[in-house]
Amino acid sequence: MKGPSPRRLWKYLARCLRLQSYLESPGDGRTAPQIPAAALLWALLLGRLLREYSFHAVEALVHSSARRTLQVASAFGDDALGYFTERLPAAPTRAALATALRQAKRHKAFDHSLLIGLAVDGTTVGRGQKSLCKLCRPHRNNAGQITGYRHHLALVSVVGTGLTLPCDVEPYGPGESEYAAGQILLRRVVGSLGPRFADYAVVDGEFATAPFLHAVGDLHLRVVARLKGKLPELF
Repeated sequence: MKGPSPRRLWKYLARCLRLQSYLESPGDGRTAPQIPAAALLWALLLGRLLREYSFHAVEALVHSSARRTLQVASAFGDDALGYFTERLPAAPTRAALATALRQAKRHKAFDHSLLIGLAVDGTTVGRGQKSLCKLCRPHRNNAGQITGYRHHLALVSVVGTGLTLPCDVEPYGPGESEYAAGQILLRRVVGSLGPRFADYAVVDGEFATAPFLHAVGDLHLRVVARLKGKLPELF
C-alpha cells in the first residue's frame, strides 16, 4: 500500500477539492516577480503540514535535498516569502477555502453531523512595540498604559462536524469593533458557502443583541449565544 506523498496531496487538492486553478494561480500582487507564485504557495502549504511554520524553516526546506521530493519548483529565501505574502490578495484564498468546504460537504464529509454551525469569534495576530499600519490597535495593561500593538480579527469557523475548520477572517482597526466586523464576515461567508451550507451561528454574549439576531435570521440561520458573567441581566 502506497503512503502519502506531496504528489498525491497535490492530486487530491486539485481533483477532489477542485483547487487546481488556485494552486496554479493563487493571485500575486508583486511587481515583476521572478519566483512563481505557485511555488511559494505550495512551499507554504507543505510547511504547515510538516509543522515548519516560520519562513526561515520553509527556506531551509526548499534549500535542502528534499526540495525535489516536495515538488517545489525552485529554491528561495524567507524574504521572498515575506514579500509574496504581504502582497497576496485575499479574494482568491477566500474563494479557494469556500470551494474546499463546499466540496467536503458534497463528498459527505459532514454527514455524521446532525447540524453544521458557523462560529464567530475574535482573535489577535502579530505583536509589536510601534504602530506600523492603520490596522494596528493599541494593547493596554490594567493601568491603561499602552504596552504594544496588535492586529485584531473576527474569525468564522465551521463547527459541529468533529473538526473545527477556520474559513475566513475580517480585520478591524482602531475605532472599529469585533461586533461590526463579525457581521460583515458572517454575511460574506454565508454568501460564499451558500445559504444551505450551515444551520446555525455560534457567538458569545457580545453579539447577543437584537440587531445581530435579526441580521443572522435574515441569513436563515439560528443562533446559539454563549452568555458571559459580565452581562448578568441578560444571563
